[in-house]
Amino acid sequence: MTVSNHIKRTISSTVFVQSDPGVTWDHITDVRIGSFKDPWYFKLLNIPKPLRAEITKNGVGGQRIAFFDNGKRFIQSITAWREFKEYSFTFNPERNFVVGYFFDLSSGIFRILQGSYSLKKDKGRLALELKTTYSIHKSSHWWLALPVKFVLLVFQRYLLRSIKKNSEADAVQIK
Repeated sequence: MTVSNHIKRTISSTVFVQSDPGVTWDHITDVRIGSFKDPWYFKLLNIPKPLRAEITKNGVGGQRIAFFDNGKRFIQSITAWREFKEYSFTFNPERNFVVGYFFDLSSGIFRILQGSYSLKKDKGRLALELKTTYSIHKSSHWWLALPVKFVLLVFQRYLLRSIKKNSEADAVQIK
């Protein structure tokens, strides 16, 4: 199944972080959220819990690996790298990375294609935005579009809240 048979969409979520951009950048690029409790409905929907993500090579052309509690990984290729401002990547899930009991993210009717974090000053606050581009096969879009969008937005907010908590905890320790 090729992505040309898919309808692409992008969603975004934003949180405001009380932290220095450098501290927050570190928590965007090397994520540690295994200690955070995931929402109960993630288990119900068979959505793997993200544990951590690690940069193996900085900059455009570099790579980050995201690890999940189901033993699977996303190998992310870095497509944009503007330190303390923007970090974008493609998702490359391992084979048989299944969510929702039967959606294989590596080759199924639903795929996550790209992600992007950006940091911007907004009225003296630090805005952290996460964008996710995903696709759904044309034949399934009519029944999957709303549930997929809802679950992805909830997942984005979970990630952003976790990054915010880690960043703000480190910011307090630095002061």
